[in-house]
Amino acid sequence: MMQNVVVGAPSFSRYSPSMAVEQDADPRLLSALHFIANNYSQPSLRLKDVSKSAGLSLWHFSRLFNTNVRMGLREYLKNVRLEHACTLLNSSSLSIKEVAAAVGYNHLSDFYHHFKSGHGVSPLAYRRDARRNGMQFEDRSQSRKAEEFTKQ
Repeated sequence: MMQNVVVGAPSFSRYSPSMAVEQDADPRLLSALHFIANNYSQPSLRLKDVSKSAGLSLWHFSRLFNTNVRMGLREYLKNVRLEHACTLLNSSSLSIKEVAAAVGYNHLSDFYHHFKSGHGVSPLAYRRDARRNGMQFEDRSQSRKAEEFTKQ
């Protein structure tokens, strides 16, 4: 089973298919993660497409993915897209609408909602804060999770 062993992936460390995982990880799952990494910007990317790329039935792929990645494909894909959006917001002059389209969102409102729920600020505020702080913007969702953990 994949135990989330990640060894310094170049840019998208949390959701990169180039992560070093245990040797017993299913190659079909790794193939699917590569497929997602190469196709995340397609708004129409579905479970059917990813399972087909892995050579598995919908049911078997979904079970394998959820067991090993510990989240559903939809959540994983959303996280991949948001990671890429953060990079684009930090390093490009694309408009928010262009960033949303570049990472696979058809609707700007969906992008705003997912981004704000994941990072605690709007994409525009994220960009402004990142640039103000020399691109060293702290992900507020991580600090929020730490606060919740300490309260327990």
